[in-house]
Amino acid sequence: MKTNLVGVLLLIALITSCQTEPSISPTTTTGPEPVPFRMTRDSVLTGTYLGIPIGEGAEPVYTTIQSLQQTKGVTYLNVVSNIFSDLAKLKDRIPLYQYIILDQQQGTDSGVQITIENKAVKSIYLNSGVKLTQWPVLLMANAAVRVGDPIGTLYDKLAVIKGMTTYSNKFERISLQTKNLSTMYDQGMSQSPQWYFMYKTGPDQQDEVQVHFTQGKVSKIAINHYTPY
Repeated sequence: MKTNLVGVLLLIALITSCQTEPSISPTTTTGPEPVPFRMTRDSVLTGTYLGIPIGEGAEPVYTTIQSLQQTKGVTYLNVVSNIFSDLAKLKDRIPLYQYIILDQQQGTDSGVQITIENKAVKSIYLNSGVKLTQWPVLLMANAAVRVGDPIGTLYDKLAVIKGMTTYSNKFERISLQTKNLSTMYDQGMSQSPQWYFMYKTGPDQQDEVQVHFTQGKVSKIAINHYTPY
């Protein structure tokens, strides 16, 4: 009888040891969902919008947009198709911009994005999203474009880099994309078909204003209004 009892206890122990832990559903947490926006669009073909008259030339329009920094909180101006291949012609123009992209004719992940703020290089990224402290990475620090470099040194460094076979193809497309509104007008901007900027119109609301040009004159102003659903 005692032998049978021991056997039963061993069997129970064996069965218990083979049981798996009960499954526990993992606890998941989610952050707030992105706020969905609704866009409505207006177009101005005659008259004036934000002080910008239809038919006005590029230079006075630039002056008006500069004034919107104080009245509307505009902080930037993007210039469409402001693309060049001759670096030598950009020596005096580069300091007027705050966002510059260098790349080959066919866009690449290794294209270089340079952001300028307070008259110095603020950041350097590749198109792939990789953040750099200098470009090219393998050059000596005094020859490469580095975060913190004064804007006044940027052109000379780029000119030297362009002369290097390994990097010369990154100067096939030089995009002066975002204009620094605290600097003077750039005459080359008049060749762009469109400028655009955004500003807040209320809590979670903003307008994107696209100024279209034909032969250097304002031909249309398109406004995209973004509001939450």
